[in-house]
This record gives sequence, C-alpha cells and structure tokens, in this order.
Amino acid sequence: MLKEVESLTEQSSSLDSGRISSVALVKKALAKAKENAHLNAFVSLDGENILSQAKASDSRRKLGQALSPVDGIPIAIKDNYLTKDYPTTACSNAAPLEPSNIDATIVKNLRNAGAIIFGKTNMDEWAFSPTNINSNIGATRNPHNPEHITCGSSGGSAAAVAAGIVSAAMGSDTGGSIRMPSAACGIYGFKPSYGRASRHGVLPLSWSLDAPGPLASSLDDIAMLLPYILGRDDKDVSTFRSRPFKKNACTKQINAVYLTGERLERSEEVDNVLRTKLNESLVSVVDAELSHVKNYYAAWEAIIFSEAASYHQKLLQVNAEGFSHRLRAKLEAGLQLTAVELLHAQKLRSRLMHTLMHDYGDWDVLVLPTLPVPAPKHSDEWLEFGGRKVNVPESMLWFCFLGNLTGFPCVTIPVAKSESGMPIGMMLMGRPGKDETLLSIAMELEKNIQGAN
Repeated sequence: MLKEVESLTEQSSSLDSGRISSVALVKKALAKAKENAHLNAFVSLDGENILSQAKASDSRRKLGQALSPVDGIPIAIKDNYLTKDYPTTACSNAAPLEPSNIDATIVKNLRNAGAIIFGKTNMDEWAFSPTNINSNIGATRNPHNPEHITCGSSGGSAAAVAAGIVSAAMGSDTGGSIRMPSAACGIYGFKPSYGRASRHGVLPLSWSLDAPGPLASSLDDIAMLLPYILGRDDKDVSTFRSRPFKKNACTKQINAVYLTGERLERSEEVDNVLRTKLNESLVSVVDAELSHVKNYYAAWEAIIFSEAASYHQKLLQVNAEGFSHRLRAKLEAGLQLTAVELLHAQKLRSRLMHTLMHDYGDWDVLVLPTLPVPAPKHSDEWLEFGGRKVNVPESMLWFCFLGNLTGFPCVTIPVAKSESGMPIGMMLMGRPGKDETLLSIAMELEKNIQGAN
C-alpha cells in the first residue's frame, strides 16, 4: 500500500522546531529507498555521502546558521543533471560514467541552500521517451501499482516522491517529462516557462524545448523550491530576462479555457473527472476547440528529433552501439530531417503561440488532462480512448507537448483516482513568463476543489 508522502514544508518545519534532525531525516529516506528498491527509482545512492551532508546541516542548525528553509532536506536529482559527486549517465551506455566535478546550476543552488543531494534517479535514456521503460538499468515501476508505468522521462523522480522516499525531486521536461510522471504517480509537477530556469549542466534533449523543474508532494513545496530554480544565470543565455521567483496570491476571478478538439481526445472517465473538479473549483470555465493539433504535434516532433540528432551526431559516429536500438533509430531519423522541414515546424510553432495567446479571449489558464487515460500497464502497447486507438508512447504525450512547443509554464495537480485506483491529473497552462501567476491560480483552484469534498 502506498505510504502517505511527507511534504517538503512539513520537513522544513520539523527541522526548524528541532523535532527531527537532518541525519534522522536522511536515515528514514535511505530506509525507504531500500524498502522500495523494487520500484527501480534510483540509478545511484551514496549513503555515506548523504549522511555527511546531513551531519553538516545539523551542525549549522545547532549554531543557528541554517542556510535556507530547505537546509537539511533530501532532494533527489534526475540522472541528466550534472552532479560533482555522482556520475551522470542519462541512463544510457553512451553517456559519461564518471563524476564531472561540475554541478548543474540548479543543483549548485540547492547545494548552496543546504539541501541534501540525495542520489540520482532513473529516467528514459537521454530523456527521449515518455514511459520510463527505455533505461539501461530497466524500467521504473509505479508506486500505486508496480504493474503500471510511471511515465517518463522523469519517472524515477516521480516514483521517489510518490513512494515517500523524498519529498521532492528535480526533473526535466521537453514534451511533458515532468508532468506526465507526476500525473501518473499522483504528485505535483511544475514546468517553468522557457527561459525562466537555467538549463546549464542539464544534459540537453532539445535546446529550444527543454525546461528543468521540480516534482513534489504539494504546491507549497513547489513554491518553496522555485527560488532555487527560477532566475537569471549567465551560463544560460535563454535566462537573460528571467526574474527571481516572487510568490504572489490570486486575487481575481479566474478565467479558464477547457481545451478540446480532434487529437485532444481523452477517456470518458478522465473527462468526467476534470469537468466535475472544474465545476467545484469556482473558476469561470468555457470550452474551446483547438484545431490543427496533429500539425502542431508533427512540428514538435520535427524540432525535438532534429535538435536531439544535432547534439548526439558526434557521439553517434564514435559510439553508436552505446545507444539502445530504439533511441539510435530516433536519432538517425532526426539526421534525415531537412532545414526546410525544420523551418516549417518553427512557423507552426509561432502559429500555435499566436492562436493560444489571442484566439480565446482574456484567459488566465488553459486546462487539459495531463494524460488522456490513467497510467497504463507495462504490458500495454495500445490504448483506446475517445474513439481512437493510439500507441502508448504517443498517447502519453497527447496533451503535454503543447506546453513545450509554446514555452508556456505548466503545472499538473492530482485531482482523483480512477476506478482502477490509478491517479488522474489536471494540467494547467499559464501565459509565458507568468509562472508565479500560474502557481497562485493552481493553489486557489486546488483549495476550492478540496473545500468542495
């Protein structure tokens, strides 16, 4: 049975009050990691290193010198973030296998805040799959039911949080890789606006689509983490105009648009759940159809395939056998795309952004299911929903890719359990750069939903 997750904010409060020490916290986390080893959530864990970090945190707190609210709290890191004390493999046999002696900017920020860097989490190879099945250490399993997938590519991070091993973890999102596993595992995931969070030290999948972000056990936890994630970093030019995170409150009537249309189908169960929850949320909701989604998906594919192939081209030439057959086929396909096709994809990207920004009125949030169905089983190859039969990987990306193609901030919140006992998530998309506003809307919406139950 899934254990209740202790939140980051609760852990911070316990440390502040002296009810628990960081050493006790990490010993509990290490014990839970061992207990849940069957989930295959972690690539690497160094108990001695983790305890050493915890002892240093406890020493600071005894002197009244805690570095931040997250000082002494274990946070897991996806295995595509560079970490100076762990290898970074991207769960691929083609990747580096030794510690780089470099921390990704976000890891550095967390470490400087006193957070315990708690191991590296399992992921799809080079983050190029939405199931977390294609990893060189094997698939991650869903804590709600190990027969079901976690989704990916941040599946190890999601499983670690959902199982209560850690209260929060870092992931990356190129087509939904934070949001999909968060929804599948019944937790919260936040994808920042493109350019608000530094990608420095996060191994790229697709430069113009990638966004690092947190997975956590509450929206308050995400708010606690975003100060270490959002903001300008001179090592990532995309963040040149990024502002530091500043939490705000939702003070106005929320105008929501519930997107539907061809290629945005979802199961009847998922649709009914979301409509019910939106009615409970007290937001003003209108349905609107988004057209040409098939073309937008093709544009997203062209961009991700071509940019991934560009990044890996040299490695393919010298170590093609280091990639799995599945990933190598994708990269080789990306090498066949032409400049004309990529430029056409970029035009479609601009068209989608203009459509969403201007064709649906003065909206505050766009709403979709995070996944069209609850997380499928490992044995499933095809799914049927909304009159369609779709292969599992494509169906998991059904909605989330829109947030990456536009660069809009997105958050997924768990809103219900399916008849089969698997979580159902609601995805909210905000206006670009308005990450704080999106988070405050999500908090208000969730508060109203919880108050109605």
